[in-house]
Amino acid sequence: METPSALRSLVLGIVCLLCILTSSADAGAEVQEATVDPDVGKTVVEIVQARGYAIETHQVTTSDRYVLTMYRLPKTYSETQSGSAAAANKPAVHLQHGLLDSSFTFVSNFRNQSLAYVLADAGFDVWLGNNRGTTWSRSHL
Repeated sequence: METPSALRSLVLGIVCLLCILTSSADAGAEVQEATVDPDVGKTVVEIVQARGYAIETHQVTTSDRYVLTMYRLPKTYSETQSGSAAAANKPAVHLQHGLLDSSFTFVSNFRNQSLAYVLADAGFDVWLGNNRGTTWSRSHL
């Protein structure tokens, strides 16, 4: 019969051997580089322009002198691409994000999946608001 210390040494040796074999098996695994979304690090203006839309930036000063940045998509995709003027008398729509968000949420997806683009292409004059403290609304006079 084996002694308890010899049995412990045997189990410890087997565990160490398994750890070495497992780590050496992973060492030969192929390392794949993750693809990075080309939109990472872009601003709202850069994202909208990359999607093919015209965008305007407006600074709005509140009564307590806080400066908020708003964006406007005045044209449809086809109006922007053709270089034509925006249609007159478009109904305006203001999109305002919730807590812990920004106007980026309305333009970050594809053209057929982002509310700002869908509304612009449906003939609306789209305005995007930003709450105080967001990346685009941190200024105070």
